[in-house]
Amino acid sequence: MQQLLIDVVAAGANEIEGVDFDVTTKGNLRAEARRQAVTAAQNKAQLYAEAAGARLGPVVHIDDVDPDSAGLERYRGHGASGQASAEDIAPGHVVVSAAIILGFSIIHD
Repeated sequence: MQQLLIDVVAAGANEIEGVDFDVTTKGNLRAEARRQAVTAAQNKAQLYAEAAGARLGPVVHIDDVDPDSAGLERYRGHGASGQASAEDIAPGHVVVSAAIILGFSIIHD
């Protein structure tokens, strides 16, 4: 891909609107990302509950947040400080993410 873009620019292209990468197994990867998001949310909620001297009760709501429309980046550059780098268009740099809002009841002993 990188060589293709270099060749296109060398041939006279002066503007590239964007380059998008995707994967054919996005559904499976998104399902795993959702599982990990739930685990991360539970761990975080547990930490807060313990710090507050309480216990987590059952889940009271789960809201799925579409990461593609929530301002989360579909593709993240890999250069330092968010700057572009040669690795940004290298194969294997597709990010599939998931986001949730998970609400728990709190149990006070």
